[in-house]
Amino acid sequence: MHNPTILTEKNSNLDYLKMNNGSKKAIFMLHGYGASMNDLYGLADVITTKEEFDWIFPNAPLPVDLGMAMEGRAWFPIDMQELERAMMSGSHRNFEDKCPNEFKTSINLAKVFIDSISKDYDEIIIGGFSQGAMVSSHLCSYGFEKLKGLILFSGTLIAKDMLLDGLEVIKPVPFFQSHGKQDPVLSFAESMKLFELLKLNRFEGEFVPFDGAHEIPIAVIHKVKDYINRLY
Repeated sequence: MHNPTILTEKNSNLDYLKMNNGSKKAIFMLHGYGASMNDLYGLADVITTKEEFDWIFPNAPLPVDLGMAMEGRAWFPIDMQELERAMMSGSHRNFEDKCPNEFKTSINLAKVFIDSISKDYDEIIIGGFSQGAMVSSHLCSYGFEKLKGLILFSGTLIAKDMLLDGLEVIKPVPFFQSHGKQDPVLSFAESMKLFELLKLNRFEGEFVPFDGAHEIPIAVIHKVKDYINRLY
């Protein structure tokens, strides 16, 4: 595994890890709730593709107290008691009509972050896991000129009306989406709603369901490799 370089993007003030392969193509990968920029870094070594990419892993702006003097990060806060109640009852939270102020702030910060760093690249792919996928689904609606593809690992539909407003006016890109059928954190059905919404708005995409929970299994790694190779 490559040694990561820790940097800070001055316009957004977001810290990030970069795997520099000397490429003019970059993949931005956003972590989930309570994780950090370190969490998905290993993907850069296991997602091996025909083309070389630089990999960029930003730290979300909000601190999350994990206890035992440990801290994670988040793109927007969640109600842990609500999550625990939903998991205990076998149900899921619905984000379709929710649009926390912190979510909008994080989208804007991520946009500034990507705008700044993508100046060094000819093409970019944006993706994320869980909360990071939820933010990424909205980032694609900003119409980044260099955006080549979108990767959504175990995300869900959030702030539907705001997303629709953006999708109606931008050029669509091919996307990849995956979700576990037994995911106890984010609803498989709601993930499918996001897939169908993107498809209805001219996006061509692939949905990869898998037998598993809130994760990125090896079968999905193989599928996302194929997706990226098809882009080039």
